[in-house]
Amino acid sequence: MRSSGSPEPGPGAPFAVTVQEREAAVVVQAAGELDSSTVPRLRAIVRAVLTAAPGVLVLDLSGVTFLGTAGMHLLLEIQDRAGDTEVRFVAHARGTVKPLRITRIIDALDLYPTLAQALRA
Repeated sequence: MRSSGSPEPGPGAPFAVTVQEREAAVVVQAAGELDSSTVPRLRAIVRAVLTAAPGVLVLDLSGVTFLGTAGMHLLLEIQDRAGDTEVRFVAHARGTVKPLRITRIIDALDLYPTLAQALRA
């Protein structure tokens, strides 16, 4: 199991990312605000994961408290760059799902309400 950061943002740390290998998938969990200031960090981590060409990448956004335009663009970018890697997204909070619905990006993503469901798919 690899890990980068802590699973929950702490005081003074508005954004955290963890990477774990679970059930034949690599799970990248993000927590905090996903906006133009945090997108570069998540992009770099996901690109590093994708260089290993895992069969499945699950991007868990259940800890994301704000999803900005740059974050939504990154989700589409990740999906486009994945190659043969199957990408699944996890999101259920209103602050994450609502912007995806409004922009209709939700239609382009393989979205699950829980990590367990994404891992079982």
